[in-house]
Amino acid sequence: MNCNNICKFAPSGAAAPTDINAVNFVLENSKTAQKESIRSVYAIHIITRGQGRFILNGKSYKIEKGDVFFTLPPYLYAIKNDGELEYAYVSFLGGGAPALIKRILPTEKATIFKGNDKLINFWKEALKSANPANTDLIAKSVLEYSAATLIAYTQQEDVSVTAIKIEQYVRLNFTSPALRLKTVAARFGYDEKYLSKLFYRNTGIYFADYLTNLRINAACGLMQQGKTTVKEIALACGFSDPLYFSKVFKNKMGIPPTDFIKENSNPAAHSIKI
Repeated sequence: MNCNNICKFAPSGAAAPTDINAVNFVLENSKTAQKESIRSVYAIHIITRGQGRFILNGKSYKIEKGDVFFTLPPYLYAIKNDGELEYAYVSFLGGGAPALIKRILPTEKATIFKGNDKLINFWKEALKSANPANTDLIAKSVLEYSAATLIAYTQQEDVSVTAIKIEQYVRLNFTSPALRLKTVAARFGYDEKYLSKLFYRNTGIYFADYLTNLRINAACGLMQQGKTTVKEIALACGFSDPLYFSKVFKNKMGIPPTDFIKENSNPAAHSIKI
C-alpha cells in the first residue's frame, strides 16, 4: 500500500446536493442604492473588497472582505455599499437547495462566515474561466466547494473561542455609547437572542449586566483618580445620559456617584466582579 495515498469515504447519510442548478455567477460592484426585496432564488455571496451592510428583514449586519453569507427566497434583503464594496455571488435553485442550506446554517438567520479570504482568489479565477459553454458547471463547482468549506468551518468552530472574542471586543469598546447587544450581534453576524445565550453560557453573566459592570467599574476608577464631574465621567464610560448613569450607579453601588466621589476611599471596597 502506498502510504502517501489519502482515502476518505463519504457516509451514506451525508448526501451530496445533486438536485441543484446554478442560475447566475456574478461579480457585483455595488455603487447604486439597493432596495430591500425578496428574490426567487437562493444565493451564496462573498465579499471580495471593501465593506458594507447586509440588511435582512430590516436588521443591519456589517460585512467586509472575506465574509460569506447566504440569502434565501422567503427573506427580504439588500446589500448596501459603505466603501468600495465589491462582491460575487452564485444564485441557485433545485430540490436539493433547502437540504444544502440546512447542512451549513445552524438556523435560517443572518449567519455571516468571517475570514474566508482564501476563497476570494478561487472565486475570481473561476469567474475568469467561465464562458457560455461552461458557466453552469463552474458556478455549481464554486457553490459546492464553498459550501463544503463552510460546513467544515461550522463543525470546527469552537463556540467558547467565539465567546472569548466577543468578550474581548466588548472590553475594548465598552466606552462607546453605541455598544449594546444589537450592535455586537451585528458586528459578529449573530442573531441577538443566540448571542445572548452564547455569552451567558460561556461567561455565566448576562450581556447587559456584563457591559454595565464594566462601565460602572470604569466610572469608579475615574472617581478614585480624582474625576469629579458626573457628566464627564458618564460620557467617558459609555453612558450618553448622566441622569441614567447616576441611576444605574446607585443601583449597582448603593450610593449616588456624588456620594462616591466624596468618599473616594478604599478602591478595593468599591468594585463589581465581572
